[in-house]
Amino acid sequence: MQNKKIEALNTWGADTASAIKRMLGDEEFYLSLIDVFITNNDWDDFVHLMSEKKYKDAFVVSHRMKGSCADLSLTPLYYALCDVTDDLRNEIRPSLMYNYERAVKIRASLLEALK
Repeated sequence: MQNKKIEALNTWGADTASAIKRMLGDEEFYLSLIDVFITNNDWDDFVHLMSEKKYKDAFVVSHRMKGSCADLSLTPLYYALCDVTDDLRNEIRPSLMYNYERAVKIRASLLEALK
């Protein structure tokens, strides 16, 4: 029987099998990292920095979260953060707010899937 959180993450779009493989098959460890990712302050910091238009700092946080999403195979959020990070990288691109709002919705859907 598959863990309900793993099942929910897969339905949401994560590639849990590849992430758990990187964790040497330790499903519990993987889920603990998901919990850490969800509960740390990075997202709140990112939202605050974006609202304050502190884009250089927002870039740093979005880049860090993008890496975490890659490690955890949170694929939909990873791709959304790739776009935001690229928008913030050198000069602000016109697609920034669209991609940011898309990332916010995708993260909300992740939280909803994990309820």
